[in-house]
Amino acid sequence: MTFEFAHPWRLLLIPVCALVILAIALRQRSRSRRERISHILRYVLVVLTVLALAGTAVLTASPDRASWLLVDISDSVNPEETLALARQALEATDRKTGVIVFGRNAAAERSLDSTEELREIHSRIYRDGSDLGEALDLAAALMPGDMNAGIAVISDGRVTGDLSSPNIPVNTLSVSSRSGADAQVTGVTVPASLYTGQKYTTMISVYANTAGEATIALQEGEEVRTRKVTLRKGENTFAFDSVAASAGVIPCEVRIILPGDTVSMNDTGGAFALVSGEATVLIAEGSDGAGEELRKMLESASMAVTVIPAAMLSEQPADLWMYQAIAIVNVDAEVLSEAQMASLDTAVREMGCGLAVFGGDSSYALGGYRGSSLEKILPVNIDVRSTLDLPTTALVIAIDKSGSMADEAWGLTRLEVAREAACSALDVLNERDQAGVIAFDDTGKWVLPLSSVTDPEAMKSQIRTIRLGGGTAFYSPLVMAWQALKNVDARYRHVIFLTDGEAGDSGYMSVVEEMANAGITVTTVAVGDGADVAGMQAIAKAGNGRMYTAGPFDSLPKIFTKETMLISGSYVQNRTFTPVVTDASMTDFPGFPALTGYLATTEKPLATVSLCSDREDPILAWWQYGAGRSAAWTSDVQGGWSGDFLRWDDAAAFFSGILSFVLPVRQSSGTAVLKDGKLRFTVDSPDSLPVSLDEVGESSLLQARILRPDGTTETVTLEQISADTFEAPADTSQPGAYALHIGNMDTGAVVSWTPEYDLRDNREGVLEKLSADTGGKTVETPEELLNFPDTAARKRRDLTPLLMLAAGILFLLDIAQRRLNLFREKEKTEKQVKSRPGKPQRSESEKPQATQILWQNMQKKKRL
Repeated sequence: MTFEFAHPWRLLLIPVCALVILAIALRQRSRSRRERISHILRYVLVVLTVLALAGTAVLTASPDRASWLLVDISDSVNPEETLALARQALEATDRKTGVIVFGRNAAAERSLDSTEELREIHSRIYRDGSDLGEALDLAAALMPGDMNAGIAVISDGRVTGDLSSPNIPVNTLSVSSRSGADAQVTGVTVPASLYTGQKYTTMISVYANTAGEATIALQEGEEVRTRKVTLRKGENTFAFDSVAASAGVIPCEVRIILPGDTVSMNDTGGAFALVSGEATVLIAEGSDGAGEELRKMLESASMAVTVIPAAMLSEQPADLWMYQAIAIVNVDAEVLSEAQMASLDTAVREMGCGLAVFGGDSSYALGGYRGSSLEKILPVNIDVRSTLDLPTTALVIAIDKSGSMADEAWGLTRLEVAREAACSALDVLNERDQAGVIAFDDTGKWVLPLSSVTDPEAMKSQIRTIRLGGGTAFYSPLVMAWQALKNVDARYRHVIFLTDGEAGDSGYMSVVEEMANAGITVTTVAVGDGADVAGMQAIAKAGNGRMYTAGPFDSLPKIFTKETMLISGSYVQNRTFTPVVTDASMTDFPGFPALTGYLATTEKPLATVSLCSDREDPILAWWQYGAGRSAAWTSDVQGGWSGDFLRWDDAAAFFSGILSFVLPVRQSSGTAVLKDGKLRFTVDSPDSLPVSLDEVGESSLLQARILRPDGTTETVTLEQISADTFEAPADTSQPGAYALHIGNMDTGAVVSWTPEYDLRDNREGVLEKLSADTGGKTVETPEELLNFPDTAARKRRDLTPLLMLAAGILFLLDIAQRRLNLFREKEKTEKQVKSRPGKPQRSESEKPQATQILWQNMQKKKRL
């Protein structure tokens, strides 16, 4: 037996009151028995009163026993089985036992004091869930605190909720879940935002507990498509290609049909896509007509296309923001200014515009993208993956050093620019290649003998030693180049011949023809107005090379670099191959045509390569660049390398799909959620409300029209519950995608089936852990389920009324003994005092002063 105080701090009144009583007693200096008894009664009265005010109670061991039996009747179990087990458990115990049934919610079906037989369930339970946590909380709340308590659970263990210990022993009995062949739609994914005519892919995930043949039915808007599929046990993924035909909300409904399916509630899934107007695409082409084929394919996909020369690309990012995507088609970086590239960078990175760069003979490595601002935006670097498997190159550069090469512009002579151009060509070669430089005027001279490019910087130093000379003769340098190259073991042997004048000799054409017959190619570069353009064209044609006309001096290094790349075989890959799919994000096609070439690049670390070549070089790659996406197609779209692609039946779908993929996701101004019978709409900010609201009292109302998965509609009134949130009751009983029109905005929401029907929900050991954590046990039979050890529960008896009664009695007794003198002594007369034997009489001088005064007064009265 122990004592308990509801307000223990009030016990401090005992010493305080006792000190007050003591102080009063000392001041009175009373010595009579009556006063002493009164003081004692007051001490006891104070103690009793303070104990009553402190809420004193006595705790004794409780003999009572009670328990709650929690019965799972959700859809994952057989409720007849769990109820039969519950009846057996109740018959085998003499404890006070109540029954709580639970599914998605919980309710008390039978009270603790009831003895009625458990036959049928009267409580309203939603069976699409198993919230054991709520049932445990309800049992703990309804359990009397003065009884030896216990909780018993009958379930299959597929439960949810907070299963933290209620500080009461929990016994558990496991039952089997419903079983049988079943397939469920575990996920439906579509782009959140689309444009009219945009191609998109609906990804469907299906989980099956058995292999077999099934049918997938996909409804997008009014269109319904079905497909026979083969399910394997476990997770399965299927893709449906679609086109956003019209603006608005497209609800996507998916159903899996499996013969013999035992659970129908998990057979459906849904998603929705918000479709806005036509996608606007800007094509910036490097030359007239370069983007014509791409324009036709994009317009066939219902995209609004504008074509401009790349030189007219705006330098203001705001001008580019009016387009959802920008396509760069075979554009040389030299055509774009730094301001234009910066504008393009800002439009993609900050504003979310999409960018797709298409190759050709004036792009990527050949277009001078290396080190440019454009390369920074791209998902690829202008580099080769490996030089070990590249064909070797032997290059001889012949540079005119005649007096006319002294002409200058912008502070540089032609010869100085030509020397730097030759140096830039070395940067493209590797140590397996060979290079040599001949300087010529009246005769040729080796400035850099043909040798391996093992030390490019030392070789560049030698090239920069070329000085001006006299006249111009072509024969000598061409013969020197021919003699040096004819016995070289290299895959590609090439000569770049640069001059600004005309030949002062003859016979050189036969040398060019001999080189061509031996497989050595010759390219010519005519510099300035004085160059023999016709003669240069003839040499290039006879030498199976190309002819360049250099206008501004600063174009020479680019010409040399481009030409070296063309002949080296490192960046320009001219061969026939079929692209290999490495990622299906943009390439969901059954097969691809062959390509006959591309420009070599390497993917950046965060980039995704969707198609690659037979050498594993990127053909199609993309990455997220800030707020936008950029994609790189390293072949062309003019038919030079991609003739078979352009003749392909799916060409328009493929190339428009690249632009569709990089289109930005335009977010709506709010988010709608359908859950637990409510529609909740949250705006991004009060300024982005979809309609002006009329004030009604202190709240604002908003109309919402709901299109359910079965095609029925409902109109509800949303009430503003906070600055940015609106709410209304709504029918959310159907799983799937709902189309919503709220105010003047279209959006959607998805209601999924609950985890109760999830085949993947493996919660083995949940009930065992619950029993272990609470001090209960896992039982095998219902007869053991309600056997609990005593929990040392105590009954609390409140002593306050008894203490107050005792205090009242003492209070009355104190008043009575003081008024009635219940304990008074007999008064003693003077004679009795004088005649008391053995008691000596005190003289008057020995009497106390007060007594003497009283005695004197009495004597005076006698004399009178």
